[in-house]
Amino acid sequence: MSDGRAAWFVDGSYLYNVWRNLHRADRLDYLLLRRHLEDRFRVEIKDAYYFNSVPELQTESSHAFHEALTYPPPIGPGLRVKLYWLQKREMYWPSSWGGGPIVHPDTGQQFELTQQKAVDVGLAFHLMRSHEHQQWRTLLLAAGDGDFHEVIQHLVEYRDVSVILIGSMDSISRELRPYAQVVVELDRIAEAVARQVR
Repeated sequence: MSDGRAAWFVDGSYLYNVWRNLHRADRLDYLLLRRHLEDRFRVEIKDAYYFNSVPELQTESSHAFHEALTYPPPIGPGLRVKLYWLQKREMYWPSSWGGGPIVHPDTGQQFELTQQKAVDVGLAFHLMRSHEHQQWRTLLLAAGDGDFHEVIQHLVEYRDVSVILIGSMDSISRELRPYAQVVVELDRIAEAVARQVR
């Protein structure tokens, strides 16, 4: 990891789901994770971003969580939080199947599809902007989606950036995996980065 400058980018929904799938009673501590990554890879994180989608009306605990992520070290993980919107769309059968609404068989309530919007675009945009400005040599990426693999490919092949993926091997897309120098699997470091629930 050449000069020790790094960026840390987190897809919040992805990391939350990886942690949840560990079936632990505790929570992921982002400050402990930051310290672990900086110590293990001997880097200094220059830019740190957290991306997620939230419902239009955030809960008080969700707001407090996102606020806590912004506190700088040594108090907090020092993440710049970027929140995007969730889109709800009513579901319908394909026109070849009649085109009617898809409803619950017992309640008759129409099913809705909830999708996060703009997280991948925001992450890719801020990733390139951060690298252009900070010229870091190491990317610590907590994301598994292959949608922005071309951005990662560009950084690895044309900007000589080392990519370290954080998550779980089975949740990282096959498009991203080849560009990783290392994969930090959360299940292997869980004890070091866990915060007990009070």
